[in-house]
Amino acid sequence: MISIEEARRIIRSHLRETGSIETNLSDAAGAVLADPVMSDGDYPSGDRSTMDGYVIRADETPGSFRVTGEVPAGAVPDRSLALGEAMRIFTGALIPEGGGRVVMQEETRREGDIVHIDRFQENRFIRPRGSEAKTGDVVLPAGTVLGPAEIAILAQAGAVRPRVVRRPVVRHLATGNELVAPEEMPGPGQIRDTNSSLLAALLKGQGVLLTDSTRVADDPSSLTKIAEGNWDLLLVSGGASVGDYDFGAETLRRLGFTIHFDRVNLRPGKPLTFATRGNQAAFVIPGNPVSHFVCYHVAIRLAVESLAGQPESWNLLTLPFDGGEPVKPDPRDTFWPARVSVRNGGLVVAPVRWSTSGDTFSLAGTNALARVNANSPANGSIQTLLLHPL
Repeated sequence: MISIEEARRIIRSHLRETGSIETNLSDAAGAVLADPVMSDGDYPSGDRSTMDGYVIRADETPGSFRVTGEVPAGAVPDRSLALGEAMRIFTGALIPEGGGRVVMQEETRREGDIVHIDRFQENRFIRPRGSEAKTGDVVLPAGTVLGPAEIAILAQAGAVRPRVVRRPVVRHLATGNELVAPEEMPGPGQIRDTNSSLLAALLKGQGVLLTDSTRVADDPSSLTKIAEGNWDLLLVSGGASVGDYDFGAETLRRLGFTIHFDRVNLRPGKPLTFATRGNQAAFVIPGNPVSHFVCYHVAIRLAVESLAGQPESWNLLTLPFDGGEPVKPDPRDTFWPARVSVRNGGLVVAPVRWSTSGDTFSLAGTNALARVNANSPANGSIQTLLLHPL
């Protein structure tokens, strides 16, 4: 049985990015840039006004000016400014030749073709050409995760076909004679399949879609058929323990996979198995839903990050307890479902009630996992894995 840190080291050492593809801008959110993106011009492309008002020369003094025209946004000024002249200008409009200062409309008085300006502010209210980016500047480096702001930058730079790390193809096999679909009423001895929905939602949170998910009986031939396909990551729910119907690891061995570990010092999730075959990776996950939740955040998330080129997220913080369920130390590293919140300007953690690894209801509102082991204090502070930003 290996430590969690060793398991993560092994996963990290065996997985690489899946390669790169070009994608549409509309499909790029959540992907990771494979190549840097350069500015295709100066931004702004010319000196522009940041206010509605009047533009005058930079060497003018307060006084009265003859208005010789106006420059709306999108127009190209057709004349230059001389001393004693002003032009009406709008936010975002190009500064005419000779212009060097914009005076806000609220600080002027207009009488016909004359505008009176009594004072100037220190701010000239002009965005100089190239002040945001110059031609050839790297505006987004390779490795950038494309969120909404980054998508806007791609649009600004005209990068409508960015090259990104290909999102991994993930398949899921939910094993168990007892499983029925969520929309079905379980009969005697049956349970609803929650793991398929759980894994699909966890993957979607990382910007990766579950390609397909199949429920099968405890039958090695079903796993064999799935494993023959074209995928990057295979997740097998169930079949990870040592019972007569737990066939996951052995089937992977017969299919030519190398088993890198099949026991981790982890609770819940001890029988977690990780294997690779060439560029393909597979996990066999203990069947209970809380085990799935914990194994995903402790190990599988790292595999997805490695394949998708995403930065590694392992946000372990030491946080003070703030009530919640009393934790019970265990020789294994227990990742206890918990809730982190803000109290008096700082973060605190409250473990939730958790009875067994099949207690799906205990996960409601969980945004953290408190790391509990034999050395954990009964109170004070505890190491906590934050699952997503608050």
